[in-house]
Amino acid sequence: MLFGQKKESKGIRILIADDNEVDRTLIEKTLEKEGYAVIKAENGQQAMDLAQSQKPDVIVLDCEMPVMGGVEALQHLRTNLETKDIPVIFLTSVDTPRNIVDCFDLEAANYLSKPLTPKFLLSEIAMILEEKEEE
Repeated sequence: MLFGQKKESKGIRILIADDNEVDRTLIEKTLEKEGYAVIKAENGQQAMDLAQSQKPDVIVLDCEMPVMGGVEALQHLRTNLETKDIPVIFLTSVDTPRNIVDCFDLEAANYLSKPLTPKFLLSEIAMILEEKEEE
């Protein structure tokens, strides 16, 4: 999938879970510009609930959030039959070895550090979607 090919993006739903409104809005606008449908959550609990009800194609999950953090939310997502196979891109502004290990132990598709470049996020999402298509 190349950037700007909005036909291929139509119908693809991406859940963004980030408590930082500026980051969430930047990611949302970037994805919408490429034709993706965006679902937004402000914490891990909302992300879990929305993942179960909306069945997104990809989840972009921040590590540090109130109510429930990203690692805990990812643990719950992986134990739920309805959400266990949804690819998750883990975002963080706090790179710790523990977060990285937890993220990959829980089979996150990738682990990205903030601040992140919109084009880089788009390329990661495109690669994940291509891999899903090949399965």
